[in-house]
Amino acid sequence: MSEQFKLCILFGDKGDIRPPAQIGNDWDMSEVPVALQVQPFESDANWAAKKAEIASWGLAPIKVASHFIQFWGLKAVGPNVDWEQLEFWTRRAFRRLAELGVETVGIYGGFFAVPAGFSREVAMTQALRFCHLLADHAEAHGMIVALEPQSDLANLWPRYREGIAFAKLVNRPSVKVMADLNYFLKLNQPLEDIAIEPEFCAHVHIAEGAGQPGTGDRHELYERLFRILRDIHYTKGVSCACAWVNTDDGGSGGPLNFGRETRKTLAYLQALRAKVYAEV
Repeated sequence: MSEQFKLCILFGDKGDIRPPAQIGNDWDMSEVPVALQVQPFESDANWAAKKAEIASWGLAPIKVASHFIQFWGLKAVGPNVDWEQLEFWTRRAFRRLAELGVETVGIYGGFFAVPAGFSREVAMTQALRFCHLLADHAEAHGMIVALEPQSDLANLWPRYREGIAFAKLVNRPSVKVMADLNYFLKLNQPLEDIAIEPEFCAHVHIAEGAGQPGTGDRHELYERLFRILRDIHYTKGVSCACAWVNTDDGGSGGPLNFGRETRKTLAYLQALRAKVYAEV
C-alpha cells in the first residue's frame, strides 16, 4: 500500500476549554497556532518555559503551524503596514517553529483582505513582499509555506485555484497552498481542483459546519475528499481545525469533554481513511 496522508489536530487555540494535554498522542501529527502558543513577541526566556510546557503535553509530533499573525496590530496588507514589526515577528516565529519540528506553516487568506477604499494594486505589492519574507525564513529552515484561500471575496485570492495562481506569482519553491474544506464549500468550489496541480497542495483542513468531523452530515464529502487525496498520492496532513461540541451530553450543553471528543473524532477519521485506502 502507498503511503497514506496523515491525520492532524490543531491544538491550543482555547486552552481553557480545549486543554492540549487531553488530546493524546495517537494522532499522526499536531498543528500549533503561532500567535496563541509561540508568541514571537515574548522573550526567549518566556519561550523556553512555553516550549517546555508544550513538550509536557505529550502531543503527536508538531509538524504544522497556523494562526500565524494575530493581535498586536499585525497585518500584511492595507494602510500603515509595519514592516519592522512583521520582519521581527516572522524571523522569531520561524526560528521557534523550527525548534518544535514544524515543517509546514499555514498562512491564512484573511491576512490578505483589501480594506475598503485601499488600492488593490498596492495590496498585491504588499502581499508579495510579505510572502517573500515568509519564503526567506521558510527556506532558511527547510520549511514550506501553505497559503490558505479563505473564501472572503475581499481577499486577494479567495479561491483555491486563485491561491495557486498567487503562489506562482511569488515563484518561490517553498510557497504552496492549503485546501480548507469549509472554504471550498462556501464558494462552491469543486474538490477536484485539488487534483489539477497536486504538487501545490501542502496541507488540508477539515471540519463540520459547527463541530468536529463525524458530528454532522459530511461523511460522503469526507470520503470524496479522502479519495482525491489518495489518488494524487498526497502524504501530508489532514487537520481537524474546527469548533468542538459534546456528543454524549444529551443536549445539556455541559462543559466540553475535549479528551473524549478528540479520541472519538480520531477513531472516526482513522476508520474512514482505512476504508478509502482499502479500495485500491
